[in-house]
Amino acid sequence: MKISNPLTTPRITIRNYISSDLPFLTAMWFDEENGRYLSDPTKEYADEKYRKVLDGLEDNSEGYYLVAELRDTKEIVGSCCIFPDEKKESFDIGYCVHKDCWRKGIGTEIIALITAWVRDSGGAEITAEVAKENTASRSLLESNGFKIKRESRFKKYNMDVEFESYIYSLKILG
Repeated sequence: MKISNPLTTPRITIRNYISSDLPFLTAMWFDEENGRYLSDPTKEYADEKYRKVLDGLEDNSEGYYLVAELRDTKEIVGSCCIFPDEKKESFDIGYCVHKDCWRKGIGTEIIALITAWVRDSGGAEITAEVAKENTASRSLLESNGFKIKRESRFKKYNMDVEFESYIYSLKILG
């Protein structure tokens, strides 16, 4: 799925993922520190099945794979994804900000742009799953109005690493 127009703030643009973004994104996702709380594996656990999924991100029919870049330089600073339910009422999101850009407000801008896009798309709710120990991401969601909906667990793909998590929810007001 593709968004029809890039999403922008004065500082960043969120645009559709293209295959040439993959080397930067996998370096970010596979990085031990940057990808610690993602469901993505570290590089040594990325098997052929996983790599095949990566090869299909550009034309994925289940969700939107997006890249956040600085408007002025086009430097990639993060990624995000949006998965609508069948009725396009609830949208599950994921995001990753490159560690060189942590604590600079990029995550807040990504969440604000996604929230506005979901609202404009007629969505009623946004959900996001976050590891309980990922205090930075939990704080980001909470400071943007998300509330804990329930507890859960997730596992890193193809690895014996599991996290207790919270499913956060933001109700969208029309």
